[in-house]
Amino acid sequence: MPRSATLALLFSTSCCCLLLIAYSLRLRGHLAAARHEARHDELTGLPNRRAMLAHLDQVLSNPAHRVAVLLLDLDRFKDVNDEYGHAAGDFVLRHVAVALVRAAPPRTIVGRMSGDEFLIIVDGDADTARSCAQAAANALANATITLRWQPFHCHASIGLATAGPGHRAATELLAQADAAMYAAKQAGGGVREYHPDLTDLSRRTDNDRRRFR
Repeated sequence: MPRSATLALLFSTSCCCLLLIAYSLRLRGHLAAARHEARHDELTGLPNRRAMLAHLDQVLSNPAHRVAVLLLDLDRFKDVNDEYGHAAGDFVLRHVAVALVRAAPPRTIVGRMSGDEFLIIVDGDADTARSCAQAAANALANATITLRWQPFHCHASIGLATAGPGHRAATELLAQADAAMYAAKQAGGGVREYHPDLTDLSRRTDNDRRRFR
């Protein structure tokens, strides 16, 4: 084969290899973006329900792991959407997400479950979770948002539940946190810790377990 033909062949082969490498890198980028989108909330950038439940199931699979959850539901959020519109509601949700992440201690994961409901998974015992809940409540109370030149103060009803020796499923722990959150909302907001005397749990558990799947 003439030298010129050999060089042309080598050049063509090199170009093909470079194109294949570029295409492979592009596919990897698309795959990474798709994976990120599948596990993160589009509005706030926080881990979404799927990612939070997967992480919670993982940590609960270790009986020696101490974990607690905080379920937060914003107070008066429906009023924001009704009075100022959904764009303002989205603005509030993004602001709340930033405030919660900044207030969260190390080894704590903040995620958005749906709507105006957020979940915080705390790596620690009940005392650590109580401290985290108070920090989250304070962060929201101090986060003033201006909507149409009017200050809006964020507040939330927060339910706290700590995983005991028998907890092996995220749905059970979240149902308890949801019962505590519902009790807090009925009381006007603030933080409420789950205990077996909360009578709402038996009424709400089946619906909540379906909701948290």
